[in-house]
Amino acid sequence: MNKLDARIKKTYTLLFAGFMKLLKEKPFDNITVSEICEISSVHRATFYKHFNDKNEFLAFCIESLLDDIDMSELMTDLSPENIKRSCTEFVRVIFEYISKHKYIFSAVFSSNQSIVFNRQLEKMVTSFCLEKFSSVLNGIPVYKLELLSNFYSGAVLGALKWYVTQESECTLNDIYVFFEHRIDEISQYYRNHYMSLTTDFQSS
Repeated sequence: MNKLDARIKKTYTLLFAGFMKLLKEKPFDNITVSEICEISSVHRATFYKHFNDKNEFLAFCIESLLDDIDMSELMTDLSPENIKRSCTEFVRVIFEYISKHKYIFSAVFSSNQSIVFNRQLEKMVTSFCLEKFSSVLNGIPVYKLELLSNFYSGAVLGALKWYVTQESECTLNDIYVFFEHRIDEISQYYRNHYMSLTTDFQSS
């Protein structure tokens, strides 16, 4: 990494750390660029050299956070007997990571950046589900796998938003158990209807 890259990385690190401190004190909408720069010890001119406004900065933070979520180990074993473990672990990884950065994700869900974030996370979740479910539900029409994956990713996103924005006694373990049971229900449904779905596919 050259000297310029190192400086830029340091600037982003300072801005992110300062931004996180502010989010613990006030809502995103009440935070100004001046406050972000002041608490981060970064000049406003430097901030605007990289970002047009605080919304673009928030989008950058979210994209960086999502890139940090490592799903590589969960994507390697596609055997049917591991589908439940993989899907449950997938939920655990996402919820634990977002819980760790709860303040910033709360800011996302309460701002106009929630649309951008939802699309980014939905794409990641749907892609994961398509790959996992297709390994188990061989012969099922692609559109039905896409419908299932979008349904599941929508459930994950909805639960994430509820967990981040609502005061609740629900624990992360409660959420994992809940999704584990839902995975059982989905698997049972497709086991029960596998023959009819396969027949539909072959006749189409």
